[in-house]
Amino acid sequence: MWKLVVVSLRLLYRNKEALLWALAFPMSFAVVFGLFDLNKPPEANVGVVTPASSPVAAQLLAGLREIEGFTVSEQPDLPRAQAELGDGTVDLVVAGPPAGQPEATGVVRVRYDGSDPEINRFALPAVERVVDGMNLSLAGVEAPPLLLEQEEVVGKTVTYYDFLLPGLVAMGVMHFSIVGTGVGVARYREQRVLRRLLVTPLQPVRFLTAYVIASLVLAAVQAALILGTGVLLFGAQVYGHVAWILLLSVVGNLVFLNLGFVVAGRAPSSTAAQGVGSCVSIPMMILSGVFFSTDTLPPLVRSGVEYLPLTPLIDALRKVAIDGLSITDTGRQLTLIGAWIVISFLLASLTFRFADGK
Repeated sequence: MWKLVVVSLRLLYRNKEALLWALAFPMSFAVVFGLFDLNKPPEANVGVVTPASSPVAAQLLAGLREIEGFTVSEQPDLPRAQAELGDGTVDLVVAGPPAGQPEATGVVRVRYDGSDPEINRFALPAVERVVDGMNLSLAGVEAPPLLLEQEEVVGKTVTYYDFLLPGLVAMGVMHFSIVGTGVGVARYREQRVLRRLLVTPLQPVRFLTAYVIASLVLAAVQAALILGTGVLLFGAQVYGHVAWILLLSVVGNLVFLNLGFVVAGRAPSSTAAQGVGSCVSIPMMILSGVFFSTDTLPPLVRSGVEYLPLTPLIDALRKVAIDGLSITDTGRQLTLIGAWIVISFLLASLTFRFADGK
């Protein structure tokens, strides 16, 4: 059996397409997302119309210049500022109260481009905070009535990249096992390798077992490389034990290997297997929370995606990597993964064939 495992590892190594799906595809995501500072607020160019001799407008201008991410420029009048908003020179226009208007009835006008929701979600609340502070000052409140005191007690900071990295590990394991196994085994059938096995003393089940063991070894290597890329190159934090992450990756990979055999069993060719495998893996990659939390999905959809085979693996990996928990604290996720191992194995047993018609 050990010799068969070594042979299977060599076959996987020589299969450059399989290595592409196993290593280059998920690691490219880890590198690309690591290049972005996803926790930095977006930059916004703010044009401020400040009427002459208006202390309120001057206070507004000073307050906006203190906002991180704002690049503030003074504008001579509102029509000119709105023209620059229309041609994209500025992202936001803030106009102070007109000269001569009583401060008690002053109106701060904000104009923004509705086609840029990312900047608007950041910029509009920031302007509201500045105006609220000015209102307190105009009302004669020397200090805010209530002070907000924040104290970190958990002792760790989790960035979006920290959240993303376990999802990329699960995505890489899934995509390689479904697409790589589907394409590789379908190609073996096209090249009549599997048919020739049926007439040799080697039991086919031993060959498939060796292939599965080799793929599980590759899954552990794959998970380690993705984690290493995130931690060493981009400073991601992993609070749990790396051994639990690798073990979860290997156990979860059993589900996707079975699904890969299902794809190989139903696809008439290796080209078709690649298409079918992508149709299975890509929707799971999007819906199961690789890039975003499933809490943002509608309740009905969220209750359904909880039972996709990728979702419990991602949840378990994040419990270990982010929350610092042990694998024994992921009982519900392990139960779902175990159920999917049984279901996917039964599906693979019913659909897999060594040769056309067999």
